[in-house]
Amino acid sequence: MGKPIFTFPYRYKNIAEEKIFNPILTLPIKTKEGWLNTLFLLDSGADTTMLTLSMAKRLGLSFDSKKKTKLFGIGDLGVPAYPGKVVIKFKPYFELTLRCYYIDAEDSTLLLGRLDVFDKFNICFNSSTQQVIFQPK
Repeated sequence: MGKPIFTFPYRYKNIAEEKIFNPILTLPIKTKEGWLNTLFLLDSGADTTMLTLSMAKRLGLSFDSKKKTKLFGIGDLGVPAYPGKVVIKFKPYFELTLRCYYIDAEDSTLLLGRLDVFDKFNICFNSSTQQVIFQPK
């Protein structure tokens, strides 16, 4: 039997009267109170996975408060961030610990970035089946 394949249905959003694919995935994260389904934007342009600092504090997620840094994306303004880890789950049996950053920004979209994800999976955006497919390497 081959390695498991994890699939996520396409989601869409409207931009300027057009419906476009939006790679939002629901993945459970491990918290102090158990597993919590969480929405992530799969972002091949993001170096790391990013969650919010308030979420980390509220859910008991692991970060280093002594290693404050700034992360930069679009534009010149950096966002304060703290390195940490988060455990995500693909289906009920495949857990993955990711290095991530917790950013001090309330209205930020949570990002599933390349570090610790893209090196473990071949990821396919299949427009025929309208699925995002993760196949472990």
